[in-house]
Amino acid sequence: MAKGKKNTPRKPQTPQVPVRPSTGLKNTKSARSVPASSGNSARLPGLVIALVAFFLYLPSLQFGYVLDDQLMYTNNQYVQEGLGGIGKILSTESFAGFFGEQKNLLVGGRYRPLSLVTFAVEKGIFGQNAALSHFINLVLYAFLGWLTYRTLRRIFPPQSSGSWLFSLAGLSALLYILHPIHSEAVANVKGRDEIMAALGAIGALYASWRYAQEGSQRWNIIAAVVFFLGLLSKENTLTFLAVIPLALYYFGNTTPRRMFTNAGVLLLTSLLYLALRYAVIGQLLGDIEADPNPMNDPFVNLSTGNKFATIFLTLAWYLKLLVFPHPLTHDYYPYHVPVVGFDDWRALLGLALHVVLAGVALWGLVKKNVPTFAAAFYLITLSIVSNVPFTVGAFMNERFLFLPSLGFSLFTAWLLVAYLPKRLGQKPGQNYALGLGLIVVLSLGYVVKTFTRLPVWKDENTLNEAAYAISTGSARANLFRAVALFRGSYATLPTTQQKLAKIAELMPLVDEAIRILPTYKAAWGFKAGLAGERYVIDKQLKPMLDVFAQAAIHDPNSQSIHDFTKYAKPSSGPVPPEMADFAYKIGYLHFAEQKQDYEHARQYLEYGRGGEPVDPRIEEALRKLK
Repeated sequence: MAKGKKNTPRKPQTPQVPVRPSTGLKNTKSARSVPASSGNSARLPGLVIALVAFFLYLPSLQFGYVLDDQLMYTNNQYVQEGLGGIGKILSTESFAGFFGEQKNLLVGGRYRPLSLVTFAVEKGIFGQNAALSHFINLVLYAFLGWLTYRTLRRIFPPQSSGSWLFSLAGLSALLYILHPIHSEAVANVKGRDEIMAALGAIGALYASWRYAQEGSQRWNIIAAVVFFLGLLSKENTLTFLAVIPLALYYFGNTTPRRMFTNAGVLLLTSLLYLALRYAVIGQLLGDIEADPNPMNDPFVNLSTGNKFATIFLTLAWYLKLLVFPHPLTHDYYPYHVPVVGFDDWRALLGLALHVVLAGVALWGLVKKNVPTFAAAFYLITLSIVSNVPFTVGAFMNERFLFLPSLGFSLFTAWLLVAYLPKRLGQKPGQNYALGLGLIVVLSLGYVVKTFTRLPVWKDENTLNEAAYAISTGSARANLFRAVALFRGSYATLPTTQQKLAKIAELMPLVDEAIRILPTYKAAWGFKAGLAGERYVIDKQLKPMLDVFAQAAIHDPNSQSIHDFTKYAKPSSGPVPPEMADFAYKIGYLHFAEQKQDYEHARQYLEYGRGGEPVDPRIEEALRKLK
């Protein structure tokens, strides 16, 4: 020891633990909070939220497979192969198992193999069982509720011993799990990709937060793994590449090194996913044009002005559905969403609202508080499905709000547990009568709407009937209603008169679908099928061929046209003049002369050939095409 120096005892070193922010109006970096891992106080609310999520959707256990379930499950060849099809699922575009090849129907293609893998595992081990498929959706949704609460509790730990219902984390997670906008994603088996993507995204946020606070690389690795699994579920997870660092910047009070390390790990994970996606399907996200069909790209024939005006109309609808989720429908196909210009006040309102939201989000880079983060969260997670950077194959869908609705729920909870109490002179985080009343009314409203919406997803008939009642301007809703009615009763009708009456009942529905979208191939094909069924009964050839002549122009490969034309063509003897006229006009005048489509020209001209006497127009046309 050096001479002259006193041997004074050293003060014990206090570990430097990052301090979590307040859940009030501002990010107060010096505020101390109740520890996020404080025993049973964190477990019970998470369990309650998970049970609420599960039992809210319990009726769906009685539902079947509907809508896109046939694409992803029931008629997907690779899924139906069970465990043996997993390799094909991982190495092909997600629709390939249904179509038998990659079709590139939608811009950017689809590579979402993980939910399909779960379907294949189900099929391989238990067989195809709709109740089991729905049960797994419920379990995953319940787990999502629990994980959402635990993640938000880390970011926004309670500052008092008040009820968890009046904490920002508790109320946000509860409102999120109750919101009726989720009914499509949970009640439709195919919606599992939404739930799994959300689990991957929020799980990555949880693990990233733990890494930023604790510094353990184990959490960084976990963040990368669950983030990658989310990406394999659905591309929406990519948006958390921005959400996670933003959450750490706003509320994390961590070191820049940890923030950049975590961001780098997630970026590398994203690049790995994009490389895999490109290697498998040859596309990234918005590249390569898809099938120029309004049903797969509703903006395909619109001017730039109409396109973006209609987009801002749909963005305004999204906000309206978050605030007031009624009416709900799965059918936003052309033209339930009307095509508008910027002379429509609804488009201008949508633009103005989103300019304001963007301004609030940018303001948050300085303020770093809850409402500005909620605005940024909503805009970022909606961006990838907004049709602004690239089209996604539909005007809008309620399932597109599955992740963004968490930002809305966070903002709503902040209003009720932080903003409103302060205005009323109440202590944030504590029970107060008005707040409890508003929470009860809002929650009950969500529950009632979800319960009334759920039965719609029982089967194809209930779904199509509900869509037809709401989406009156949709060509698809009108057609699918006609198809459902035909399949439901036509074959069992006992008399030919009843069958003719049923055809007469269905034709206006199909004609309305065609009026809305004149190029709708499926509608023309079904109309041809109805005309063929009518011919089988009344043997009136010309009315059937008149329909076929119109339908062939829009869908020359319609199976109904070819099946019924072959049925009506005599096996011997001369071809009726009505059929010869049909073959010449469609085969030669339309396909050969107008379209220079000689393959279809020959195919249709052959329907005009038969026994003696031959039609000289048909033979001359065929000679010209040799």
